[in-house]
Amino acid sequence: MIGWRAVVVFALLAALPAMPGMSRYYLLLAFDALLFGAIAMSLDLLMGYTGLVSFGHAAFYGLGAYATAILMERGVQSIWACAAFAVLVVGLYALVVSYFATARRGIYFALLTLIFAEVVYTFFRYTQTFGGSDGIQGLPDASLLPGILIDTPVRKYYLVLAYLAIAYAICRVVVTSHFGRVLVAIRENEDRARFLGYNVQRYKMGACMLSALLTGLGGAIYPMRSAFATPDLMLWTESGEFIISVMIGGLGTLVGPIIGGAFFTILRDKVSSIVDWYFIVIGGVLIVIVLFMPRGLLGLRRLVTRRPGRAAA
Repeated sequence: MIGWRAVVVFALLAALPAMPGMSRYYLLLAFDALLFGAIAMSLDLLMGYTGLVSFGHAAFYGLGAYATAILMERGVQSIWACAAFAVLVVGLYALVVSYFATARRGIYFALLTLIFAEVVYTFFRYTQTFGGSDGIQGLPDASLLPGILIDTPVRKYYLVLAYLAIAYAICRVVVTSHFGRVLVAIRENEDRARFLGYNVQRYKMGACMLSALLTGLGGAIYPMRSAFATPDLMLWTESGEFIISVMIGGLGTLVGPIIGGAFFTILRDKVSSIVDWYFIVIGGVLIVIVLFMPRGLLGLRRLVTRRPGRAAA
């Protein structure tokens, strides 16, 4: 299922903290890049494989973060308890969203996910029980086991690397299974898939639930790095950044969105340190990619590797 190239890449990522010049800043930047890439990959299950565009994925991300923050604020530091609570909270919310949204097609699915996300954002934004617009701040370090804290940039990096590896393995198994092939069939022709006897809504709900749960787990990890959770994590602009990451990397590839998410995170960090209007630069990069690299960064690599063979032919 998982090729040797993926094993090599994860081995190289595991060795990254040992590289010269890897300061605290770069380790935390690497954390953000891998986390964003993993969430973009989770969204690609919907966009790239099922053909559904979600403008509400930030709600899954933010709810996962708040689930962790709420427990940590009350003294529960175990990452296992936080992850389980995040799965429960995000799962219940995703079940409601997916049930209603997958009953519609195209832009209506996207709008319904956005509407649900805006409701959740508004609730946390104006509810003082969860800190209002300030969110929940000053969280303690999480613990892997009693006495083993995730309290250093290196440990936090390996935490997100483990999450990325697990999420990638799950997504790879799903897309290569019969379930994944049905999702592609729904993407290509939903009416034909329904005519063949598949319960299309059930498959779309399954893809939406899986994507939401993986995104919620990513959100659960975020406060373990930042020590806070705020309503801004649920803004529609955050969902837009996830979508941009998928498009930059390449739809329907799994690896592409990981690359796209990491590329977007690093580009945003570096450009924002130079200019305040960094989104204009990012928008320009996205325009170039859409116009000249419609298959994303991963598609560019494939194009380069195919040219010698074509020339020889």
